[in-house]
Amino acid sequence: MESLDHQRSMTSQLDDVRTAIDEIDEEIVALIWRRERLVRLAGSLKDNDAEVKAPARVEEVLEHVRTTAQAQDGDPTVVEATYRAMIDAFIDYELKVRHEAQTRAKLDAFSRS
Repeated sequence: MESLDHQRSMTSQLDDVRTAIDEIDEEIVALIWRRERLVRLAGSLKDNDAEVKAPARVEEVLEHVRTTAQAQDGDPTVVEATYRAMIDAFIDYELKVRHEAQTRAKLDAFSRS
C-alpha cells in the first residue's frame, strides 16, 4: 500500500504538470489567434473556394509539420492528426469569412444602386 506522503507527492507532481500544460495551452491559443489573422489575410487574397481548400497546400503543410515533429523527436502521427483538425477548422472558418465578405459586397453594391 502506498504511503500517504507518496500519494501527496504524486498529486503535487500531477498538479505541477497540469499547470505547465495550462501555460502551454495559453501559448498555443495565442499562436492559433496569430494564425487566424494570417488565414483571414490569405483568404482575402484568394479568388475562389478551391483556392481556400487547396488540397496540395494542405499536404505540403502536413509534410512540413511531420518532418518538424520528427526533427524534434515528437510523434509525427499526433502532430499530423492535430494539424488535420486545425486545418479543417481553418478552412471552414476561411470559407465562412469569405462568403460573409461576398455577401456584404453584394449588399453594398445593391444599396448603392
